[in-house]
Amino acid sequence: MALSFVTDIRPLFRDEDIQCMEPFEVKLDDPAWMCIQANAQSVYDQIATGAMPPDEPWPADRVSLFKKWIDAGCRP
Repeated sequence: MALSFVTDIRPLFRDEDIQCMEPFEVKLDDPAWMCIQANAQSVYDQIATGAMPPDEPWPADRVSLFKKWIDAGCRP
C-alpha cells in the first residue's frame, strides 16, 4: 500500500511542531505545501539531522517512514 501524507505522515507531527514552524512559513499540516518535493526534502533534512523537532529527535523508524514517503513521490 502506498504511503500518503494524510494517513501516514501528518500524524507524525504534533500540534506543537506545526505551531512552532508556522512563523517560518513551514506548513507541516498542509498537504499542498508538504507534497512539494523540495519542501518535503527540506523538512526531512531537518528531521534527519535531529534539528527538528526542537525538543528531541525522531526515532529512526519515523525518519525512515518520512524518507520512504518522499522517495515514493510525496503522495497527498
